[in-house]
Amino acid sequence: RNKGANSLLGNIWWFLDPALQLFVYFLLVSVIFQQAQPAILLFLGSAILPWKWFSAALASATTSVRGREQVMRQISFPHLVLPASSVFASVANFAFALVPLGALYLLYPDRLTPWALAVLPVAVVQFLWTVPVVIMLSAVAVFFRDISNFIPHGLRIWFYLSPALFPLEKLQALGDQYPWFGYFVAINPFTWLFSGYRDALYYGRSPQWEVLGILALASIPATLLSIYLFRRVSPLFVKVL
Repeated sequence: RNKGANSLLGNIWWFLDPALQLFVYFLLVSVIFQQAQPAILLFLGSAILPWKWFSAALASATTSVRGREQVMRQISFPHLVLPASSVFASVANFAFALVPLGALYLLYPDRLTPWALAVLPVAVVQFLWTVPVVIMLSAVAVFFRDISNFIPHGLRIWFYLSPALFPLEKLQALGDQYPWFGYFVAINPFTWLFSGYRDALYYGRSPQWEVLGILALASIPATLLSIYLFRRVSPLFVKVL
């Protein structure tokens, strides 16, 4: 809430930012690349807006610990609270992004089905994977401050190598030509998260629950490992900062 309190548009920007980003990618894919995709705005929005949530969470992770130097020097508390609160705060970004996403059904009312509610369990799986990434990144950012300069570039590459702007079938066809690319598509969590969002919001069908279940289970050891490593290095935070 405080994040947008001192800006000109305030918290309204949480609505405008994903809407403007969606418009930019619409120009790129539909106008410049001339991709013929039915209900193109809904097709793009079902992947771009969840990605906006993930990228915003990672951006806040770099300062979730590093920006709390004074608090850590004055008060004794579990430092793990800082990245955890950052993750939960990022959920608000996704909640606001659902507003322009839901408004797209005014343009494509035939795409709205009861399966749209399945977006919630898909979002839970994404949340489960966001937690360990943010925890690890918040700890690394304390010791390597320049990592915040590399994150936007890494996220941009990750985004373009995911089926966000193009159908999954097109990426899988490229994977047949370039095996390394196909391997990355297969192990990329957002390959299946984007597919889950699109199944629920765009195609109006059941997501692949088996794949999403595997992703959810795989997030458990990743989260435990991130918490373990974070606690090992957290005593050094005050000294480094």
